[in-house]
Amino acid sequence: MLLPRSSGLTRKFVDVSLLACLSLGTLYAGARVGLTPRDPSQGVAVIFAPWTAAENTLSRAVEGGSRFVRFGGLPFIAIVMPDNAAYSDRMFDAGAWLVVDPQTLAACSAALSFTRQPT
Repeated sequence: MLLPRSSGLTRKFVDVSLLACLSLGTLYAGARVGLTPRDPSQGVAVIFAPWTAAENTLSRAVEGGSRFVRFGGLPFIAIVMPDNAAYSDRMFDAGAWLVVDPQTLAACSAALSFTRQPT
C-alpha cells in the first residue's frame, strides 16, 4: 500500500516537534537542577513567565514569604530574601519557572548585556 506524499512531510514535522520538545525539557530540567541556589538564605532570583507584569511578579514573589530586594534586570525576575527553606517549593507552586542563585543570574545577564559605544 502506498502512502500519500504528505505523510512523509507529516512524519518529519512530528519528528522535529518531538525532538524540540525533548530538547527544551532537558534544558529546563538541567537549569532547574543546576542553577539551584546553594544558600537560599543569602537570596534567590525567582523567574516567572516572560509575559508576567512587574506588579504581578512582585506580589507573587513576596506572598510566598520573602522580602523583596530588587528586580533582576527584567520585570518578570525578582530578587528576594526568603524567610525559610520551603520558599522555593512555594514559588514553584505559585507558577515560577525557575528559582536560581542570583549571582549566577547576574553572571548570565552580564554576559548577555550589550554596552552602548560612545559616539
